[in-house]
Amino acid sequence: MNLRQLRYFITVARLGSFTAAARILNVSQPALGYQLKLLEDELGVILLKRHSRGVRTTEAGRTLIETGTRALEAFAEAERSVAHFGKPNSKRISLGVAPTPGRALLPKLLPLATGAGDVLHIVVQQGMSDELIDAMTREELDAALCYDPPDLPHIRVVPLYKEYLYLVGSNGVASNTDNTVPFDRLSEFPLVLDGKVRPIRRLIDEIATSRQTKLDLIEVEPANVKREIIMHHGRSTIVPYGLFLDEIREQRVTARRITDPQLERTVALVLHQSLSANTAHLLEALIRPLVMRIIEGGELGWRNPDLPLI
Repeated sequence: MNLRQLRYFITVARLGSFTAAARILNVSQPALGYQLKLLEDELGVILLKRHSRGVRTTEAGRTLIETGTRALEAFAEAERSVAHFGKPNSKRISLGVAPTPGRALLPKLLPLATGAGDVLHIVVQQGMSDELIDAMTREELDAALCYDPPDLPHIRVVPLYKEYLYLVGSNGVASNTDNTVPFDRLSEFPLVLDGKVRPIRRLIDEIATSRQTKLDLIEVEPANVKREIIMHHGRSTIVPYGLFLDEIREQRVTARRITDPQLERTVALVLHQSLSANTAHLLEALIRPLVMRIIEGGELGWRNPDLPLI
């Protein structure tokens, strides 16, 4: 087993696709498949199983992802430790991320960037969408994953997916046999929301005003404080499903999709015009397959940005 085979395997496994992995690794699919077959033969185990929409890992494959990722990270650290003695060859990107897209995508994106040969060094900065766009106008960020970016001359917007907004609260507060809640009934729930300058809050306020729906709310910006209030002090919030995915899975909170009207947002990859075409293409090629896998999986309720929400 060599490092190239390990990189190839981890990239295919994380993307779930030979096609996407071959594009990122800049190798042909037959060459990629051949190297992975050699790896499986040497180890004496099956690592990947093909299915109609790509590949999935076996138990042995999942184990190798964990140990192999640590090995690649150690190798990358060894390279970085002596990099200043030679000419730099990696592309550094300062990437801003809004909380929900960051939580869903970064754990998969960052190892992929390293697994692609350490040619892309991503430095992450978290912030709210409006803050990230402001940072891009000041040329403090090269790219961002954010909600509903404006049309500005210095940036290129690549829509990635659409998602619903949900009423999320502790089981005793937001629970109901129905998994949806009409917007006008939000007046029945004590809420904790972002400040008025935030895009989600502006959307909620506009609809509430137009429908003459009076909301019982307090404003809290820090995410950790807001989470504490939701979990232990009887208030709910309005957020994308993925922001509380772990708590929903553990049945610590309940999520109900808001309807009549449905609240939707578009998440986009925003690229500054100063970013080279090759680097922008590489970043997009890493992110798009991850998004498509989540859309196909269905757990987060993401939809193709070209399709209407239903």
